Amino acid sequence: MAIGGNEDKRAARTSILAAFVERAGGAESRIVIVPSASIAPRERAQRYTKIFTRLHAGQIRAVHPETGVTAEDIEAIRNATGIFVTGGDQVRLMEALRAAKCVEPIRSAVRKGAVYAGTSAGASAVSRQMIACSTRKKGADIVEYDEGLGLIPDAIIDQHFGQRRRLTRLISAANAHLLTGIGIDENTAIVWNRDGVVTVEGAGEVTIVDPDHRLNAHARSYRLQVLKPGATLPERRRLAG
Repeated sequence: MAIGGNEDKRAARTSILAAFVERAGGAESRIVIVPSASIAPRERAQRYTKIFTRLHAGQIRAVHPETGVTAEDIEAIRNATGIFVTGGDQVRLMEALRAAKCVEPIRSAVRKGAVYAGTSAGASAVSRQMIACSTRKKGADIVEYDEGLGLIPDAIIDQHFGQRRRLTRLISAANAHLLTGIGIDENTAIVWNRDGVVTVEGAGEVTIVDPDHRLNAHARSYRLQVLKPGATLPERRRLAG
C-alpha cells in the first residue's frame, strides 16, 4: 500500500489505515511501525500506535533504525504481518534503514506475505529508483534520486501529487529511468493485492504516466491515466523484486 500522505487519522473503520490493519490480520496482526523518515520519530510512532490500537490491531511495536536496532527488532520485522512506514524525508528514511541493515528484513517480510504500507516518504521508498528531491529551473524539473526498497521495481512513485502539482516532476522521473510513474494524491492509496490486482482506495486520484519509448526514443509522447477510488489498473505489476 503506497499512500500519498496526509491520510485520515481519525481511526475511522472506512479509512486507509483501517484497511491496512485489516489486511495485516486485524486483532491477530503483528504490526511494526518504522518512523525514521520523521524529524520527530518517537512522537510519530506514538501517534500511529494510538491509531492502530483504536483500530483493534493485535501486537504493535515501533522500531527505530535511526538510533539503531536490536536482534529482537529485526526479528519483529521478519515476523510482522504489517509494516507501516511513516512520512517525512525519504532520503533520511533509507539512510537509516541501510545503516541498521533493515532493508532486507523488510523485503523478506513482504515476500513472505506481510503487508507494507508507506505514507508520503514511506510511499516513495516503495520503488527501487526513488525520487529524493527536486528543484525547478528555467521551467524544467531537476530531479535527484536515491535507492528505495525496491518492492515495486518497475515503477517510480511520487506523493502529495495533485496537491503539490507534481505531474511534470513525475514525467521527468519516469522518462529518466524508463519506468512507469505513479503519482498518488493525499489520503489516497494504490494497493498491490496478493492476487495481483492493483486497486485505488481513499479520497483522491492516482495518476499513471507511461512514457512510450517505442514511439520516440526521447519519450516525448506519454500515456496518461487518472484513476479514481475503486478503479483497477488495466495491467498487473509485480509485488516484489
